[in-house]
Amino acid sequence: MLKKFFYFLVVSFLFITISCNSEDDEIFEEESNIQTDAKIEDLVGIWSIFKVANNGNEAAVPANFEECGRDFFIYNESGMYEEFLFQENATCLPVQNKLKWSLNNGIITLSSLVNSEYETLKVKNVSKDNFVFIAELDLDGDNIKEQFTFTAYRYLPPNEVDIYSETFQRKEEDPFLNHIEFGWDKYKGYNSFEKYEIYRSGKDCNINTATLLKIITDINVNSFIEENPITDSEACYFLKIYTNKGLLGESDPRYINPEFIFPKNVNFINAETNSNSVTLSWEKYSGYYFSHYEIRVQDQNDNSNPNVESIKIITDINTTSFTDENPPFVNNPIYTIYVHNKFGNISNLDTQFNMIEISFIRPEVFDFNQIRFLSFDSESQSFFFYLKTEENNYRLIKYNYLENNITAEAYKIPTSSTEIEMKLITSEEGKELIFAQAGDLWVYNSETLNFKYSLNPDYLSSGSFNYLGNNIWIVSDSDNVYTYKRELDKLIKIDEKPHFTDHQGSMNYEITKIDKNNILLSHNNEGRAIHFTINNIGEITDNGTKEVPLKFEYNSDVTVNSKQHLILNKLRNTVYSSTDFSEYLNYSIPKKTLNFNNLGTKILGTNNEVSLTNPGKDYKKELIVYDIQSKTTVVKATKGYPVFVMEDSLGNIVSLSTAFPSTSSYGFYIYKSSGIFVEIVK
Repeated sequence: MLKKFFYFLVVSFLFITISCNSEDDEIFEEESNIQTDAKIEDLVGIWSIFKVANNGNEAAVPANFEECGRDFFIYNESGMYEEFLFQENATCLPVQNKLKWSLNNGIITLSSLVNSEYETLKVKNVSKDNFVFIAELDLDGDNIKEQFTFTAYRYLPPNEVDIYSETFQRKEEDPFLNHIEFGWDKYKGYNSFEKYEIYRSGKDCNINTATLLKIITDINVNSFIEENPITDSEACYFLKIYTNKGLLGESDPRYINPEFIFPKNVNFINAETNSNSVTLSWEKYSGYYFSHYEIRVQDQNDNSNPNVESIKIITDINTTSFTDENPPFVNNPIYTIYVHNKFGNISNLDTQFNMIEISFIRPEVFDFNQIRFLSFDSESQSFFFYLKTEENNYRLIKYNYLENNITAEAYKIPTSSTEIEMKLITSEEGKELIFAQAGDLWVYNSETLNFKYSLNPDYLSSGSFNYLGNNIWIVSDSDNVYTYKRELDKLIKIDEKPHFTDHQGSMNYEITKIDKNNILLSHNNEGRAIHFTINNIGEITDNGTKEVPLKFEYNSDVTVNSKQHLILNKLRNTVYSSTDFSEYLNYSIPKKTLNFNNLGTKILGTNNEVSLTNPGKDYKKELIVYDIQSKTTVVKATKGYPVFVMEDSLGNIVSLSTAFPSTSSYGFYIYKSSGIFVEIVK
């Protein structure tokens, strides 16, 4: 190192002098010319060589680059020797060498920090401002050294150029993506390093209002990790570097948008199941800015949007297991684990490590995921489902929810698309399931679901229908209401009356049966209803328009309770009197109405409002029971999300539920919702 430094000085000397013909066997300075009483304190400080002499020739030593200042060297009192040589003027960053030094009887020994190499210098003269020394160097490689005399003066280096603060940058490659970490080039200058300072300001990036986060006094520490970031805003970071000369430099602001700082994943370790629970375990999070773990569960849908539910939030980073005491009502559920950080960002999903499928079967879960229509038989504790299988095949079945089995299935399946709901009707012909098909009414035996025959009214386009009693049926189309007398498989027309003068089309003209002699005929677009009376022989009387806005999707969106003489409009959360058609009650909770209880004293519903754009938002597994008289509510926990609720003849509150939030429309169109089952709500 020392040879290299002096080599440049001597080359400069040789270039400047015109005669340098010394012999290799030149006689060295006598020992008497060495200042043996030189002291360490005489040498301590900064020096720069201004002259070099050889064989009686002397030359001045210029600065290599004026803009950078002169090459110089430092004897430190600690025994450390440093030399600085400027080899370029773009940054004026000197080449820096470090050695150990010692002084003994005027002989300076410079030794390597890493091996046993050393060089010696002889002090010829040292005073307050001058330092003359002799060095023996072999410049031509013949292993014979020549003697050079150097004259150095005390030197004050000029101000340094800041080449460090611009290197202050966030580390954005892996593995630094999950946190805020900065790095920079460590200080290599010739002044005495004092400290690095790290500052942070808000998104205004104002250094004057920035907060000092860290003071680093170790020159070799050239990175910083933000341990407690601003979590609700962007931020800017700054670096300042100080030497014994004061502030060397300050970086421009480094803007950080926390939106793109994602936590690391954690991996599942194990999953165990028993008859009623699933226990999961995972690795502890090892990244930064932990907020919480989130456990989600989903079904086996093959589409790109499976049903997913968040089931557990864990804020303790040391908690690495969770037991799901109520696994979802789907077969072989899939669990995933995510990490959230303090910025509100969530870890990316690696399906190989962060997702695990559980071998867990719920025998009560149906093997179909779509229900087009349903009817409820309170007395036989059964549902009738017109459904669509995952293979897109239609089935018509009867299901006993107490025995958990299918008790009947139709072989003749309806094929025509219809918006007229399937109804279970008890008449003189017994209990039958009626299904509208292309203007006809198909009749099924309710016990066996054997197809009996088709009833054929003589109107062109079918609408709503109902049975009044005495074998009298009433139907509607887009213009009229009709009454028919049924004689086994025949419908014989009795009477007809026009309804609304405005033609609204054939859909959604709905009949609401008040009792065996009174109906309301309404349409969504009318915002009112026409009251018709039908006498015992089927003759129709128009009693005029009533201001009862019965909004429909299906006729079952309106329920009539004959015991309390009330009409429940589910889509409006409104109850009307069935005697004078006045508004009896309007309520806000439950938000979604499902039904009356049998006595008509309570309203059953949920706060899970149907939304096609954001299904499942704020959904809860619960049933809300609203007491009409006391206007109080009771919340009952459920196993799934109630879609259709009835009270049966045994007093059971029966819910057709889904394992995941559904976009179902009041129980009559459950669309691709895996995990459909029936539960008794306690």
